[in-house]
Amino acid sequence: MYTLEEIRTIPIFFIVGKGRSGTTLLSTILDSHPNVASATESRFLLLIWQKYKSLKVWKTENAEEFIQDVKKDILVHHLWEFNPGLKENLESLPEEAKIQDLIKLVYIYRKSNFPKQRIKFLVDKNPKYTIFVDRLIAIFPEAKFFRLIRDPRDNATSQIKYSKNPVGLLGNKWLNYNLKLDRFEAKHSEQFMTQRFEDLILDKEAFFKKFEAYSGITSLARLEKERLKIKEQFEEKFSDRLREQHQATVKPLNPKKIGHYKQKLSEDQIRIIDSFCFPYANKWGYKRELAPKKLPFWVKLRAQLNYSFLDIAHKIYYSLPFNVMLGSRDFIINNFQPNKKEKLLEVISKNAQ
Repeated sequence: MYTLEEIRTIPIFFIVGKGRSGTTLLSTILDSHPNVASATESRFLLLIWQKYKSLKVWKTENAEEFIQDVKKDILVHHLWEFNPGLKENLESLPEEAKIQDLIKLVYIYRKSNFPKQRIKFLVDKNPKYTIFVDRLIAIFPEAKFFRLIRDPRDNATSQIKYSKNPVGLLGNKWLNYNLKLDRFEAKHSEQFMTQRFEDLILDKEAFFKKFEAYSGITSLARLEKERLKIKEQFEEKFSDRLREQHQATVKPLNPKKIGHYKQKLSEDQIRIIDSFCFPYANKWGYKRELAPKKLPFWVKLRAQLNYSFLDIAHKIYYSLPFNVMLGSRDFIINNFQPNKKEKLLEVISKNAQ
């Protein structure tokens, strides 16, 4: 059981950055720590905030309703499990408990594949949070953010098999995500830290030393290999697609993943990505090796409009009333996102076995 005072002292960290940059790997490494609750990807926080953000007085009889509302996030419903005691702890909170306290308890009681002691740190990883940093800071003003950045060409290589988007759109999204995080980091410098995925793979001791100094979470280099022990649970829990997509999280760190775009992408694809991501990528130590490809203005404009539309659409969606948001989600998935629906059905089917 966690008291309200104890809950409020537990710091929360958000892992952000472009998807396929090692964020799931880092989240899993952190979750191997006995005092860290590191959540797998969901957006329940944004969803539940819309219903409870005006909460003035917490009523203990609403504990079960709150839990059911949390589970209305699809990934929470089908992939998360909770340790015993969540409802009882919610019922024990005084009237002055805020929605932020309730959210923290959800993280604390989420069942992990790793043995846990007393939770002292909370971590939530979601690349999509990159476009909601301002909202997350409004919810948790003292939150800290950790950006993991990866070579844009390797990033696109890792994503291209799971996305129907051309490499130009992938490169443009990588650029926009990082420019957006640059702006937030400049505004909230003490709450942000960025490290490269390549540094985690090539020198994990130095990587974790910097991360530990920033976060206060210790012993990560020693615990890093603990995640390899959950390979069996990982394979049992996830669908074939999710296992393939996140298999690196339960495998040894692989230096071959650095620069693998040279074997996987055509020269034309590499040059297209370069045309979107350079010279900005030079800032992070990435180098262009091929002559730049000059793209027509309308190609870059179309990519930017595509990104801007999705960015605005997400912000509008997560500003809708709670029930409207749920109805809109189901309508969009059933009618306009066949690939996402197929992936969801795979998760549901696997979970039912």
